[in-house]
Amino acid sequence: MTTAPPLTAPTSSPALRDHRPSDALEVTALVAGGVLFAVGNALHPLEHDEAAPEASTWVLSHLTFAVGALLIAAGLGVLARRFRGSRTALAGLGTTWLGMVLMPASSVAEAYVRPLMGHEGYHAFEEAAAGFAAVAGIATLLGPVLVAAVALRRRLLPPPVSIALVGMTLGLLVSPALPAEGYGIIPGTVLFGLGMAAAGWLSRTSS
Repeated sequence: MTTAPPLTAPTSSPALRDHRPSDALEVTALVAGGVLFAVGNALHPLEHDEAAPEASTWVLSHLTFAVGALLIAAGLGVLARRFRGSRTALAGLGTTWLGMVLMPASSVAEAYVRPLMGHEGYHAFEEAAAGFAAVAGIATLLGPVLVAAVALRRRLLPPPVSIALVGMTLGLLVSPALPAEGYGIIPGTVLFGLGMAAAGWLSRTSS
């Protein structure tokens, strides 16, 4: 007579590992990205004319805020958790993410292609890529406005931080009335970067 092997107790399956980025990583990305975005734009020449690519900070400026834009995109998840429950804010964050991931393409082109093609040649290049520029530009300018509107209405961020998020949009709107477009756009982009960095820092314990 054969004896059946003893039954073994079922073993529990190992816990699934959470591969999502931690809050700390996203906060670090958002803060660092915002700071780099602000610094890169502060290094940009005020005049965006034929002589601008000859500035010593031309390439450094564009590469710095391009990296900053990618880091901002990587860290927006922590803001999504802070703004959970608001479809408007989530739409704004998604739109901002799109603008940030598209921006480096134009930044690298400005840094390396514009000096080679010259002012007129690059203007023709920009006209050919007008569709891409329109999508990237609208996303970059509209997304933060939606986020800031919800932040102000629900008091999810301090008012100065919320207002800083729309600095880039405000800078573009007022730039036509200023002696050079850089007098509006550069402070606006610096404010946006610092606003993103502050929002990231304040969201480090949001979830």
